[in-house]
Amino acid sequence: MMKRLLALLGVSAMIGLAAPAYADPARDPDGDDGGFIAALQQSGFSFANAGSAVAAGRAVCSCLNNGESGLELVHDVKSHNPGMDMEMASNFALISAKFYCPHQLSKA
Repeated sequence: MMKRLLALLGVSAMIGLAAPAYADPARDPDGDDGGFIAALQQSGFSFANAGSAVAAGRAVCSCLNNGESGLELVHDVKSHNPGMDMEMASNFALISAKFYCPHQLSKA
């Protein structure tokens, strides 16, 4: 599931050039989709589809909740998004955890 979602995401870094055109995803009681999208854009991520970005962010937490280590997760994010380096992949995972599974941050 994670690999499919990350492949759909196709995140690329465009520092300072992230296009602000996106529709705010509906707010979910299990996370703040709008805040997540805003945090990604503020961190220099750009993406074609906000829904795919949200799905990938939620998938990060699914993997963490299923016992995948942080390092394994960062490698997965990077391998499915060739435009990312390890730092960007780590930032994506951290932003995802902050908005969708903050309890995982204390385990890092």
